Amino acid sequence: MRKRQWMALLTIAAFGVAACGGDANGSDSMSETDNMDNAAGEMASDAGNAGQMADGGAAMADDGMSEMSAQELPEGVTMAMVQEGNNIFHGAGICSSCHGANGEGLPNLGANLTDTEWLHSDGSYAAIVQTIMTGVTAEESTTGVPMPARAGTTITDDQVKAAAAYVWTLSK
Repeated sequence: MRKRQWMALLTIAAFGVAACGGDANGSDSMSETDNMDNAAGEMASDAGNAGQMADGGAAMADDGMSEMSAQELPEGVTMAMVQEGNNIFHGAGICSSCHGANGEGLPNLGANLTDTEWLHSDGSYAAIVQTIMTGVTAEESTTGVPMPARAGTTITDDQVKAAAAYVWTLSK
């Protein structure tokens, strides 16, 4: 059990480095990214205390989103997308590595996504999708730490849209 805890801690540290700027050259190797995505998924299912449910995340984190109705969501966004986005945020998208398990941000890394202040867009669903797709440069970042496009992962366009749907709900 002790070895598994150390491996989880080392994996989290690797996620933080990769998600919050990657290597000095900004390059990502496919095998490293694939390994990180796989490890992130394993960590999400092991980390029941990070808002993930043991059933693979089918239930929402205890952040009040389970009461949001589909009528309140942006056009084209469904509750299923929000739930999938929760899984991606805490798993393969590695968003929580910099933005924290609750999206409140980590000091000197990722911005708070739970308030109404948007630093790089107007906070609309479409703008959040665009920010995740293109990333944030070190010059644009308030911390000086870049957010690579798609957080430096291989998540798909549909997964980006789902993660953006979840992020949109965090400030509502």
